[in-house]
Amino acid sequence: MIEVDITSCFPDHFPLYAAVGIEEVWRYDGHVVRFHRLQEGAYRVIERSIVLPPLTATQATIFVEQSRHQRAGEWERAVSQWVRGRIISPETEGSVQ
Repeated sequence: MIEVDITSCFPDHFPLYAAVGIEEVWRYDGHVVRFHRLQEGAYRVIERSIVLPPLTATQATIFVEQSRHQRAGEWERAVSQWVRGRIISPETEGSVQ
């Protein structure tokens, strides 16, 4: 399970997230996205998502910035294409419904 926190001014919700077992938190501070993983009761910054392994915090930041400048449909198509290029292999593409 992940929590996505997109705020510029936020209290520290990490203790609450840890108490309910959220293993990964994505936080956007208005400038960059950072991924945090729950490890031994504390959150540590990681670059690559554990929940969505192809996604890095750097790429997530790029997606957020692009969403500010592109129309929603255009942005959604670009993100979908990026995901398909990393998750769907040529062998499985024909079997996807």
